[in-house]
Amino acid sequence: MLNYKDIIEKLKNILSKELGNKKIFDKDIALSLGIDYDNFRKQKTRNHSIPYYEIMSFLAKRNISINWFFFNQLPESLIDSTSNYIIVKYQNNILASTGGGSFNYECEPIPLIIDKTILDHINSSYKYTEVLKSFGESMEPDIRDDSLVFIDKNQINITKDGIFAINTNNGLFLKNIELKNDKIILKSSNKLYKDIYLHVNEVHIIGRVCGVFLKV
Repeated sequence: MLNYKDIIEKLKNILSKELGNKKIFDKDIALSLGIDYDNFRKQKTRNHSIPYYEIMSFLAKRNISINWFFFNQLPESLIDSTSNYIIVKYQNNILASTGGGSFNYECEPIPLIIDKTILDHINSSYKYTEVLKSFGESMEPDIRDDSLVFIDKNQINITKDGIFAINTNNGLFLKNIELKNDKIILKSSNKLYKDIYLHVNEVHIIGRVCGVFLKV
């Protein structure tokens, strides 16, 4: 496995070849990764906190094998198979409540590597898909507690059927939605839970649930 210094040098080589063998500086690397330069310098000086998500996003945009970059594994079959995967944001610190709402204060996503075939199967956009973890029992049997939920943030049309991730003053919910005049009704799949009535101005639609990995 590469250390921080080796990783930076390898990134510089990739960028240099893209730009006609131009000399690449740390500031160029920080910019290409979307990281504040001052933070980047601190991380490099301390030789820790490697920004894996930003690096893997950098590699994915260029269709570069993650295994080749970090482990120098170069067989053609490995590169071909790696290109079938993409990286999505897994909001592991965000709990989407299926019941009474949940508040989330930390929103630092981690990279989740997913086979493209899965997102194709659930008809979810690569660019706009994020993954949340469910909390509660109000959406059972559709969504069980502690399941992984795939949210397509490009699908926010609530006039269509489906379960949506909704942000409200009372927290983040996963619910079926019914629109009635200026009211939005949040409906549970579990009939033991009552409907929640909110004004349209109290609701922000995050996206539509396109797939669920159920907790068994």
